[in-house]
Amino acid sequence: MVAQVAPPTIMPGLAATYSTKLDAVGVNARLYYAADHHYCFGPEVSYFKKTFEEGELSLFEANANLHYIIDLKDGLGFYPLGGINYSQETETLNDEMEQHSKDAFGLNAGAGFHYANGRFLFFAEYKYVISELDDHFLSIGALINFSLAKEPKQKH
Repeated sequence: MVAQVAPPTIMPGLAATYSTKLDAVGVNARLYYAADHHYCFGPEVSYFKKTFEEGELSLFEANANLHYIIDLKDGLGFYPLGGINYSQETETLNDEMEQHSKDAFGLNAGAGFHYANGRFLFFAEYKYVISELDDHFLSIGALINFSLAKEPKQKH
């Protein structure tokens, strides 16, 4: 059963996301607002942590992205995405107990597919961050759709 929730909607969601630069899987949380069935935008954050012999490396990123949904058929959609990014990479070394951090602002470019089934929206997405901390990300996750549309008042 494929059904779309009446816009405008708000969609919180979670995803597993992979950083090619870190070669690590992290977690992504997002909150999107869809004004109609084609445009949605919102913030998202991701966190990665990789432990190695000398210490650990972590990456935090915050994004604000815009998607343009192209409906294909039966709940399947394709979307290009663009947005802005802030990334912070922190390296902690065990021996010296010291931390080194780098941060950068950048741009996001990418694309994804989603599948709508009832209130759920499942997605797979590729994103490239263009900055001094550039990286490629692959994400797979789900959103739940809540309609913000006002119910029409019924006349008695």
